[in-house]
Amino acid sequence: MNKAVKVYSQDYHQDAENYTFKWEPPKGPSKNAISFDLKNDMLIFTPEVEGDYQIHLSITDISDEVIAEEMFYYRAIAETVEVAIAKIKPEEEILPPPSMVKKPKKQTTPKARKKKSSKSSKNTDRQSKTSRKSENVDYIIQIAAWPSLEQARKDQLRLIEEGFDAFIERHYLKEKDEIWYRVRIGKFSNKNKALEIQKQVESILGIKSWLDVISFK
Repeated sequence: MNKAVKVYSQDYHQDAENYTFKWEPPKGPSKNAISFDLKNDMLIFTPEVEGDYQIHLSITDISDEVIAEEMFYYRAIAETVEVAIAKIKPEEEILPPPSMVKKPKKQTTPKARKKKSSKSSKNTDRQSKTSRKSENVDYIIQIAAWPSLEQARKDQLRLIEEGFDAFIERHYLKEKDEIWYRVRIGKFSNKNKALEIQKQVESILGIKSWLDVISFK
């Protein structure tokens, strides 16, 4: 809420000068008119009320013939969105880096050898704790991510038709101030099981997916 949203067609944005973009006023959760601005091929509006919004776009060519129509869906949520959305980290970021042990100075006394053995024991304890931490993870298969909820739903329905329990997760990109919709399957506590399902999905749909890892205490 209260943040500007830039709406545009991904398919025609690069060649916008060759087309005419006819926008209908945004429709929101209330009956009040929603103010908006038009800039080049974009419609810009700021949702002030929490709820669902939809915007219709017709694209015409030089002969004023409609060549495409697109519908955009947005959900305005409270400004606490960053707290509500879990941050998913890739697997390589979940596991802590191996502990670094400084090499002892060359000493031949028995006392020095005993000290080195103590460091080795402590390092083993750290590795044991690291191993236990790495077990506290779940695995989720991510099929795709879209700025359009409509496109994400198409992927979800396709996966469900193939027998996969797919769902959509809304994700806020703070650096771009955008909301994207992730199409996902899972979660799995067993990595081998997740990899097995991932191979099935890629084989049936002919796509590339990736595995996300969620850590928990």
